[in-house]
Amino acid sequence: MRSSIPSIREIDGGSLVKPLQTLRNLPRLRDISWVLARHGLKDLSTRLGAGLGTRIFGFENPHIPFAGRLRLAFQELGPIYIKLGQLIASRPDVFPEDLVNEMERLRDDVDPVSFDEVKPVIEKSLGGEIHEYFRQFDEVAVASASIAQVYRATTLDGRSVAVKVRKPGIGVLIERDLGLLDQFAEALSRQPESGGFDPVAVVRELHHALDGELNFFMEKNSIDRIRTFFEDDPAIAIPETFPDLCTGEVLVMEWFDGIPVGKMTIDDPRRQELVRVCSRSLFTMMFRHGHFHADPHPSNILWLDDGRAGWIDFGLTGILTSDLRWRLSRMLNSLVDRDYEELARQVIHVGHCHGEANTFALTQSIAQHLDPYLGLPLSNVDLPALLKSILQIATEHRIEIAPGFVRMTRALVLLEGLVEKYDPDFDMTSELEPLLQELVREKSAPDEWARRLTDQTLENLEALGEAPVLLTEALRRATRGRIRVESEITGLDRLSRRIEGASRRLVEGGIASAMIVAAALFAISGMTGFALGCGLISGFLLSRILFGYLSPWQ
Repeated sequence: MRSSIPSIREIDGGSLVKPLQTLRNLPRLRDISWVLARHGLKDLSTRLGAGLGTRIFGFENPHIPFAGRLRLAFQELGPIYIKLGQLIASRPDVFPEDLVNEMERLRDDVDPVSFDEVKPVIEKSLGGEIHEYFRQFDEVAVASASIAQVYRATTLDGRSVAVKVRKPGIGVLIERDLGLLDQFAEALSRQPESGGFDPVAVVRELHHALDGELNFFMEKNSIDRIRTFFEDDPAIAIPETFPDLCTGEVLVMEWFDGIPVGKMTIDDPRRQELVRVCSRSLFTMMFRHGHFHADPHPSNILWLDDGRAGWIDFGLTGILTSDLRWRLSRMLNSLVDRDYEELARQVIHVGHCHGEANTFALTQSIAQHLDPYLGLPLSNVDLPALLKSILQIATEHRIEIAPGFVRMTRALVLLEGLVEKYDPDFDMTSELEPLLQELVREKSAPDEWARRLTDQTLENLEALGEAPVLLTEALRRATRGRIRVESEITGLDRLSRRIEGASRRLVEGGIASAMIVAAALFAISGMTGFALGCGLISGFLLSRILFGYLSPWQ
């Protein structure tokens, strides 16, 4: 599959980021340029405004592909670039497959900083000396990543806890590098060769991901919420947090004694039970509750000494909103019903189109690539493979899929890798099918349809109230910008049709709302015939608004 992302070689012109070469940013920019050049990325280094030295001494390494050299450079450049690489790995709908596969190899375990440097962070964050909050505190970190490291400690009441501490000065370093990436993305987005690729959106997503990893309150909230999902499940363990000891820089949670899944041998007798429990718990998070662990890596799942499966490190989670789960249920229904057009509509709904959506072309791609899945019962659908195919099709049609949907797909693929390694005979689909069936039933229930109709009606009423203000503003701008309007006359027909269509939907929404009120009044008055008639009319109008049926006025 050809990616829409422009090659560095395809971008003509000089340095993309000359505005970045300020006295404040120049030293870091020079460091980045040297690292890129040293790993055979001289072309990219030049685009970053590298000096003559890197252009002369940089070299191309034909034995390592571009994606591999970029991964090595990211590894050397530190936290921000490691996270950027991990973000690339999580977006197969945006980036080429070879780059995604290479970035999945990025390692985020680094040497810890000394306890003497970390101790002031803990004490300043908690507002006192360590011995005031902990009976015992091990000074050797048990784990270290690019942004934080973890220690084992004992609370004053004797509880064994894990203390996650943000590394000193990491916020300043991240802010500096994010500033560089912001400006580089803006410069790249102005290149005509960028096509449907939106580098600004990618860096914006990196901002959001780092917000969750830098602010431990957000991770704590995710842990606390997901823990409620399994309060009555004796096989699943989610760590308890200690609110009085948690801050934005320090996260204190229950210590788990156990072995990481990644350290289990493939002949371990516990592996089959672990695979089953991990699969069930992840599916429950996703499809029943809509908030899930988005990085089910073997190092983030423990087999505890008491026989439970324990989940740790909730720095990266995913959200499947009620609407996304509803869209997923519609996708699954359309698969079973062999409805290509409905599946295409739902793919458009779960993403953002760069340009006009060509529903016909998308439907043809779905018919060609997903035909083996269509008509199958849910028990026979390989969901991870199906979702990967949908992401690939969306990429071809310049549709950027919602992050929650993408994170769900990546998490399922990671889980599938764990299953293949430790219990290849495990039928993931059989464990998944009951929850998918439950999701389809829940989202197809009459009360769910009623809720969506109500929400749509309220949105239409709100839009109807705003229409006069918007029309007045549009007329005012058109009057003041007559020359601009005349210069863009070729696009007015399409704009006019869209405004006309929106106006009709607003009118239909207003009529439907009035009919609902009238039906209620007639029903209260005992005039059931009139109530039924008004109800049928409102139902017809709302159905056309909700599903985009063609209006008889068109």
